[in-house]
Amino acid sequence: MTRTSTGITVSIARDPALVRTVRLIAAAVARRASPDEEFVEEVRLAVGEACALMVGESASDAGPVTVRLALDTRLCVDVVAAGPVAMADSFDSDVDGVEPWALLRGLIDDLSIERDGDSTTLSMSWPVSAVA
Repeated sequence: MTRTSTGITVSIARDPALVRTVRLIAAAVARRASPDEEFVEEVRLAVGEACALMVGESASDAGPVTVRLALDTRLCVDVVAAGPVAMADSFDSDVDGVEPWALLRGLIDDLSIERDGDSTTLSMSWPVSAVA
């Protein structure tokens, strides 16, 4: 089977009500990668949590949150927040598993966060061949 790369990019205002829309889009892309509903639910949950973290409690001058989903041999998702991101705990803090970063670290083996100037990018990916 030969896979071709496909992708989608969605930008949303920093409004928590819009995170649901991104979750639905992520689930649709995950279904293209695999019919496994557990995989689809994992991606939906992870992307929703990542978006919620990036939307956060933003300042009025905060820029949009952009979500890029690309499907090839892996399902790769980048969640990019333009402007400041309010983070209660550091990304790699050792916590009791209740806070959102711990949930993301528990769901995804391939997870990273980078700050570049005024933007923050949370990247995550899943192997498609392992679930297809």
